[in-house]
Amino acid sequence: MRLRNRAAWLVATGAVALLVPTAAHAASRVVTMGEPANTLKTFENKYSSDVNDFFPHGVTVHVGDSVRFVPTGFHIVDFPKRGSSAQPLVTPTGQTVAGSLDAAGSPFWFNGQKDYQFNPALLASKFGKKVTYNGKKEALSGFPPNGRPKPFTVKFSKTGKFTYYCPLHQGMKGVVTVVAKSRKAPSSKQVKSAAKKQAARDLKIAKRLGNTRVLAGTVDVGSAGPHGVEYYGFFPKTINVSAGTTLSFRMTKGSFETHTASTGPDNPEQPGGYLATLSAAFQGGPPPIDPRAAYPSDPPGSPAHLTPASHGNGFWNSGPMDESSATPFQASNSVTFSQAGTYQFYCLIHPFMHATVVVK
Repeated sequence: MRLRNRAAWLVATGAVALLVPTAAHAASRVVTMGEPANTLKTFENKYSSDVNDFFPHGVTVHVGDSVRFVPTGFHIVDFPKRGSSAQPLVTPTGQTVAGSLDAAGSPFWFNGQKDYQFNPALLASKFGKKVTYNGKKEALSGFPPNGRPKPFTVKFSKTGKFTYYCPLHQGMKGVVTVVAKSRKAPSSKQVKSAAKKQAARDLKIAKRLGNTRVLAGTVDVGSAGPHGVEYYGFFPKTINVSAGTTLSFRMTKGSFETHTASTGPDNPEQPGGYLATLSAAFQGGPPPIDPRAAYPSDPPGSPAHLTPASHGNGFWNSGPMDESSATPFQASNSVTFSQAGTYQFYCLIHPFMHATVVVK
């Protein structure tokens, strides 16, 4: 998940101020949760991209020292208990879907299936707090809050190499290496330099992602490069097909993101509409997640036949898609365009992502 304009978010929340150098403190290092603040506009506005990574990706500190995790993007820090996995993003509520109807009044196929919610363990924010980690107990930041999020600070009381994760973006991780006080560790200046070099490398990757090409009959929902670099858009953005054509909407191999391919009667960025209601389901509202957003609109198996009257209002939803084996989501979904018309597609999670399918 990703904010459309994180540069504006940083200013609005005051997070930019957190990145201003402060008095030197030998026992603390800064890692940004997402690319450094001074590169956000270039990634977003110039390349329509983001990086699901920590900057720097790896940092070495002395035992007893701390790392301040500063949110420059919408991410979570999770140091699991030694031998355990990171927290999942979604979990079952323990209930089943019931009474979910389409715009024509017909029951959706997923009635009777599991209801899902955002993992309650992620909802308790610890930004602004300091915790100690030695591998025996999980250190979890939770979602960054609205307002003025302060860093999530982790003090390391034991030597070792510790991998941490972002449960929001499966595959996003970083490493903290903790060494004895007698060994050398990079200075704050060296850590900042490493983050700068990492961002420069990733900008080169982002620059070429906009030229992604796809196979006939396929629409890529987003495009991913190495190191968590992601392009937020459909490829192709406009496609012309004949009635009866089946298109496969798919995630890019290696992506850490979650997207949907969804069409319906309106634009999800226009408040109050059908798709806007479903898009809001991914913004962390009360459980459960609206099953119309959490599930594909049509049962698994043969591709659905899409017309302007599907489900009473021209609705078709791929359901959330990702490349992770740790979630209940699939990596692709297909639909057959059975009637001429112009179909507008969006990602309900990132509704600024838009593509047009013209059927003749």
